[in-house]
Amino acid sequence: MKNISINTIFLSFIGIGFIPIASGTFGSFAGILLGYGINIINFKIFYFIIPLLLILGIIGSNIYEKNSGEKDSSIIVIDEVVGQLIAMLPVINNHILIIISFILFRLFDIFKPWPASYIDKNMKGGLGVMLDDVVAGIYTAILVYFLNLVI
Repeated sequence: MKNISINTIFLSFIGIGFIPIASGTFGSFAGILLGYGINIINFKIFYFIIPLLLILGIIGSNIYEKNSGEKDSSIIVIDEVVGQLIAMLPVINNHILIIISFILFRLFDIFKPWPASYIDKNMKGGLGVMLDDVVAGIYTAILVYFLNLVI
């Protein structure tokens, strides 16, 4: 059996990234579950966990890329987890809008509207891996925030 590092376990969000089909979608769903858990414990944890996961994701992705030679590997889903946490943040108590945030985030993550597309193509290493999903999460958070105002 191949040795898997703690870094790989973290980046794959406890192995979710090893799901062979739609690992990013499963990573986003894991972000929703994590977000629900955080909200149950204490909403303020979001303000600590999002930057922490972002920083560790950048560092971990840099290490993974250096060791494997693989750029933005599909096993890395911590970026989707962080992006989804950002996406659902303004509507954490609205289950319908959380589902909408999931759908919108996946669309933004897949289609990468500017500047996510620029980041994806031009930023190297962990920063590029993480930031395009942060942008997708911010776009989604803005949309669901305004949806919440009109619904």
